Amino acid sequence: MIKIVKILHFVGLIMLLLGVGLYWQSDLAQQVSGMLVIALLIGVGTLIMSPLPVALVIEWAKNQSPNSESKE
Repeated sequence: MIKIVKILHFVGLIMLLLGVGLYWQSDLAQQVSGMLVIALLIGVGTLIMSPLPVALVIEWAKNQSPNSESKE
């Protein structure tokens, strides 16, 4: 499960970078259809990226043992 989330995170990162790159480097942002493409790339890219930190925290919490309290 975590591998799928990691793959989706990298796909989302690529989409985000592609959208930002198109915004900075091309005249595509001057047309309505270009604005839509750039907004979709950035929006869907960030949406796909967002579950990874949550999944990592859940995985970390599952790996914690109840008897791992520090002894003084």
